[in-house]
Amino acid sequence: MMNEISFELISKAGTAFSLLVEALREARRHHFEIATQKRAEAEQLMNEAHNLQTQLIVKEMNGEENQVNVLLVHAQGTLMNTILMSTIVEEFILLYKEGE
Repeated sequence: MMNEISFELISKAGTAFSLLVEALREARRHHFEIATQKRAEAEQLMNEAHNLQTQLIVKEMNGEENQVNVLLVHAQGTLMNTILMSTIVEEFILLYKEGE
């Protein structure tokens, strides 16, 4: 169960990260509609990944023991990097728009 959740976290966060990179590239080209769309897709995936993470936290708070392994640590790291990237991409999109 934990490995499945970890893989799903990695998949959703990793795909979101890739979409954010694409959004940044589109913003650099002044394709703001495409950039905004890709960022929105990424946000949806990040929310889904965050919900999985929240499920693990709730289970632990309810007394269920979570098995922490390297895969889960990697999944958490991927999600956190993606959340940070989202913030940075949002700022860059705004900067590119201001430069028009």
